[in-house]
Amino acid sequence: MKKTLRTTSALLAAVIAMSCASFAAFAETEPEAPADAEIVSAPLSGGWKITSGNIAMSKNPDAKAAFKKAVKGLTGVKYEAIAVLGSQVVAGTNYAILCRSTVVVPDAKPEIKIMYIYRDLQGNAEITGFQTIIGTQLMGGFSANDGALSVKSSKTVYNTFKKALRDLDGVSYTPAVYLGSQVVAGMNYMVLCRSKAVSPGAPYQWALVTVGADLDGKASLVAIESLDLGYTDDENEEQAEEAGGEAMVGIANPWSEYKTVSEAAEAAGVEFDAPEKLGSHKIVYIQAIKGIVDVRYEKDGNIITLRKGTGTDDISGDYSEADKTYEKKINGCSVTLKCRGKGVYAAVWNDGKNSYSVFSGKALTESFMEKIIAKMN
Repeated sequence: MKKTLRTTSALLAAVIAMSCASFAAFAETEPEAPADAEIVSAPLSGGWKITSGNIAMSKNPDAKAAFKKAVKGLTGVKYEAIAVLGSQVVAGTNYAILCRSTVVVPDAKPEIKIMYIYRDLQGNAEITGFQTIIGTQLMGGFSANDGALSVKSSKTVYNTFKKALRDLDGVSYTPAVYLGSQVVAGMNYMVLCRSKAVSPGAPYQWALVTVGADLDGKASLVAIESLDLGYTDDENEEQAEEAGGEAMVGIANPWSEYKTVSEAAEAAGVEFDAPEKLGSHKIVYIQAIKGIVDVRYEKDGNIITLRKGTGTDDISGDYSEADKTYEKKINGCSVTLKCRGKGVYAAVWNDGKNSYSVFSGKALTESFMEKIIAKMN
């Protein structure tokens, strides 16, 4: 069975000598090609060729015209064309256009798709299929980027990408589009890259590179996936049915998102009544796995994470080196407090039946940390 995405772990990527990260400047809403002297586009699966030169819609007038004709009159879904990834010459031309799509209903979440368009020799155009990159049923919990698409528009994403790929060689990866993020024990970021083996005459290809930043901000390479053009969702589903399997591909996320703490606690099998606010920090994300509830609060870019789980193991996911660590009795429990500078950024404890943890991106005052701990108990 053919697969649209071919997953390679970070370890395997290193073993086969993948990636010397190269970087280029990209516009806020229009991705560009790398600043190499010439781009050699080798045929991909089924005669597809990646776009030679600038991938922005404004720089590819034929593809832009085909897109406008193909989506004219469509209702119910809004499609925002991001970039022209490739083309295929037939009796006319097929185009692969990266899009951000949103169903026109309140609070709908966007998805990232490749729209395939056929334009005949008379200039007529029609949509022939979609290839979902980030959607409600794919990529294991990734949420599509609903803001600026340039990788450099987010300092956190760009710096994480740069650090994660810093020590790899053999293949260069130039970031083109920031596609989306995934909440784990930290954050994962998916970036569409133009890739090229470091060898004479090597062609450019497309790759989905996922990098992560843990709760302490340490960057790592999570996965590298080749992105083949020409495979639609319908084709993948048909192939999966024939093989007796599922069409889902990508990076599995063991966590599930919930709207309320009570729903997450019930799913996890944990009794947890987390506060609605922590000072001025407000809840922005709730997730759970079997045995652990994770609630995140945010204020001015700082995230405070509260966790409660069954058992007595450390569930914080924090393995950073503290400037100082000490024990303190709070509400009858012996709590391990971790310090950075003059503040406390983490706390871990258990009551003999359940484990608890607090982690803050920025160090908090000891008194504020104690108030949080008291509320959790």
